[in-house]
Amino acid sequence: MARDLTGVRRIRNYSNVEKQTIGEDQLPNDNLRYELARLDAKLDIIINQLMSGASSAPSASNRGGTISTSEIALMRSMTTKQHCTLQLVEIGARNQDIAAILDVAENTVKLHVRAVCKKMGVKNRQQAATVAHDIYKNIDPTEYERLSGGIPLDWSDHVKQGVPDPYAPLYAPTRKDR
Repeated sequence: MARDLTGVRRIRNYSNVEKQTIGEDQLPNDNLRYELARLDAKLDIIINQLMSGASSAPSASNRGGTISTSEIALMRSMTTKQHCTLQLVEIGARNQDIAAILDVAENTVKLHVRAVCKKMGVKNRQQAATVAHDIYKNIDPTEYERLSGGIPLDWSDHVKQGVPDPYAPLYAPTRKDR
């Protein structure tokens, strides 16, 4: 009675989730999206283990340990540009340096940093850098690249201001000439 799971395609756009009432409590959209992403990440892990016939032991390719399901959901919830911003924040780059690398305004960088902090549940960039460092230390580089939309885990080590970046099409702003 085994079903072929290789053809399964799940929809992962949770942006249309409305406020839901559970009992007397109303759950805001962000909480629902986070919980759905968390459950989705758990399903991915289970399906991958079933398809590969792997045991429940952590992967030997992980850098230092295992990454939790909530950390996977967090990484999945961020945009590619937010991943780039977080990597640069983690290495201590200033907003103006990040703006120059990403080719955006400094205020846009502030918005990205604020959005990353909100998603991570932290209050400032130092806390975000600490959490990111712990995640980067434990995540498998190929898993991170998949979750980040194609940005490698060591991208921030190689990107330089004024030097063409081969990954720029993944995070660069798309401007229409009018």
